[in-house]
This record gives sequence, C-alpha cells and structure tokens, in this order.
Amino acid sequence: MKEKIIQIVKYVGLLSILAFAGSCDKNEEEKKSAEWADHVESYLPYFVEPDTLVYNKKGSWICSDYEVAIRVDGKTYYQNVEQDKEQFNFLAQKYGDVGFNNLAPIGRKGALSVAIDSISIVSDSDIDDKHPKGSDLSDIVKMYSQNYYKFIKNRYRLHPENYETDKFLSEYTKEELTLLSTRGLDFHFEDSKTVKGTHNFTVTIFFENGKKLSTTQVVNFDK
Repeated sequence: MKEKIIQIVKYVGLLSILAFAGSCDKNEEEKKSAEWADHVESYLPYFVEPDTLVYNKKGSWICSDYEVAIRVDGKTYYQNVEQDKEQFNFLAQKYGDVGFNNLAPIGRKGALSVAIDSISIVSDSDIDDKHPKGSDLSDIVKMYSQNYYKFIKNRYRLHPENYETDKFLSEYTKEELTLLSTRGLDFHFEDSKTVKGTHNFTVTIFFENGKKLSTTQVVNFDK
C-alpha cells in the first residue's frame, strides 16, 4: 500500500512538472509571437487617403535603374490610434476587412483608401514608331504592385504575396486597382534594352472619387 502511495505521489509530481514545462513552452511561444506579430481584428494596419505621389526608389519592388518608382502618400488612418478608429472602421467595413481576429506580422503595409479607376504613363520623347512622345504607353509598360482586395475577398487565404501583380497597365482590372499596397507602384518595360535615350515619364493616376494625381520622373536608358 505504501509503495502504491509513493508511486501515485511520483506520478502526480511528474504531471505537475510536465504541466509547468508545457506552460513555460506556451509562454515562450506567446512571447516569441509578440515579437513579430500583433493580434488584430482587421488585417490592414492602416489606410492612406491619396493626396500626393512621391519618389519611391528605396521601396521599389524591382530595384532597377530603368523603372519609375512611386508611392502614394496622404492622410493615414491607423487601426490602433483612437482618433482614427471611426474612419478606419468605416473603411474596414467598406472593403470587408473585418473578422480577421488573428496574428498578423508587425510592420506590414497598409492600403490605399480609394480605388483607382485608371493609370496613364507618357514620355516627352519617342519610344518607337507606334509610341511617339505624348502617347499613352499602357500597352507596353508593366506595373508591379500588390493588391489586398482579393486577399481579403478570399477570406485571408494564402499569403498577401500571392496577390502581387506584374503585367501591362492596359491589362489591369478594377479589382486589381483596389486596396493597392502602400509599398508603392513600379513601372517598367518588359525589355528595357529596347528603349534608348533619356525620358521624362509622367504618371497620372485617376481615382474613383474623381481625384487626379501626377508626377514626373527621369530615366536614362543609355547608362
């Protein structure tokens, strides 16, 4: 009987040790998670209301000398800032970014609060016989971007990187121009070796609320 009691005490003691170890492991995992992720209701950390276009070489996706890299800046509405909550929640509801209720990586980019109707890009110099100066280049210029609309619409399945797009401007759909990442937009030719000389490229973005923003960047293809 005494031996059975000793065995029971040892067994209970072992369970306590395992439970404590398990608790330590869980706490350690939670601590590690807190270092790289936030538990949030909406995946997007903020929305940017378009107001200006800025040079974005450091944030470029392509990192090439032969591209036009821009970022859309403006008033920012953060998920975790008290005075921004009303507008943030309105936009989150509008685009369906509700009910995520999970861990999301710290430092992730937000999205533009206004969808884009169309984008044009023109040069002040001839590109080729079919594209003289001032003509629209959307059929030969590609844009690299990331779109959160489909990620959210698909209920957060896959990783946001699966919704990156790199194709001719003329091929973009309205969905692909909605909830674009604030990381930026990169415009480039499929083969930059076919373009010669120095060009002043003007990018104009037409938003669905009627706003229009433009910027010009210089690219020297003879470098």
